[in-house]
Amino acid sequence: MHLHLVTPGLLWPSAQARGFASGLDLPALSHILGRAHHERLPAGTPEQTWRRLFGIDDTIGDAPLRRLGEADALRRDTPLLCADPTHLHFASEYLLLTDAGELAIAREEADAMVDTLNAEFADIGRFEAPAPERWYLHPHTPPTAHLSPLSAVTSRPIVHFLPAGGDALVWQRTMNEIQVVLHNHPLNQAREARGQRPVNNVWFWGAGPQPAALSAPLTQIAADSPLVRGMARAGGVEPLVPGAFEQLASADALVELSAAYHPSLYLDLDPWQQALRALEQHWFAPALAALKRGALKTLTLTVPDERGGVQLTLGLSQRWRFWRAPQSLEAFTLSCHP
Repeated sequence: MHLHLVTPGLLWPSAQARGFASGLDLPALSHILGRAHHERLPAGTPEQTWRRLFGIDDTIGDAPLRRLGEADALRRDTPLLCADPTHLHFASEYLLLTDAGELAIAREEADAMVDTLNAEFADIGRFEAPAPERWYLHPHTPPTAHLSPLSAVTSRPIVHFLPAGGDALVWQRTMNEIQVVLHNHPLNQAREARGQRPVNNVWFWGAGPQPAALSAPLTQIAADSPLVRGMARAGGVEPLVPGAFEQLASADALVELSAAYHPSLYLDLDPWQQALRALEQHWFAPALAALKRGALKTLTLTVPDERGGVQLTLGLSQRWRFWRAPQSLEAFTLSCHP
């Protein structure tokens, strides 16, 4: 059995931070970091890493694949955009974006806001919200502008990620008009009265067609994000929900473990550390034990990172590198991004 774990957010993103992994007891991960073969990967988002693993070229959009990964698993062969609800706020002179994972949007709020957008912007297309935190637009005219993925701009100044090239001005103007409509929406006024952040922006990204079919990298895929689940379905594999190592059958498996990613985007240390402890307990430790007893032949750990990722491979030959000591997560992170 070959196990491939993809773990965005494993490397703490702040280059100046020290002590971020102190107090974390991660012996299995430290063993893997110390003895595995290391291969540097290009800088990139998790979405780019998954596209590489599935062999998806730049002509294919993330939006239709993510739509296929939603609970209703609908295939969309018409033009589609991710149109995700977000919150914009000023920090000093910068306008920063917060994604829906921080907003606790209720189902009723999402439905009402989408209804308003459909009434106000019927000329650009039709909005839908299969999940409160994930919205889509079926545009009458697909964009020709470059649209940055939401993960690239989350918790960052949006000025560096606005639509560029092609019909960028059209989509920038549309975003501004949507911001005005959402700012005046009664539900956002109610959210602010309750001390919640308003849903005052929609972020467009992921434009492009859906492929007829993909080639799945491995026969088992476990993923919790709709995008990766949609990729698996397009590849003819019905994905599992990643729970623990023991759920996997005796076959090669590709697993998305993203619990550390969202807190890493916001430099939210306690949830990040809790996610690492859970990964150690449910994945790293049992996988290393299976490797030692021969039930697992190879363990691959892919760590996407926008400063430069890394892929680690631990097999029989690496297991006997007794001269290579375990390495702490903090020391490993600093060696990757000094």
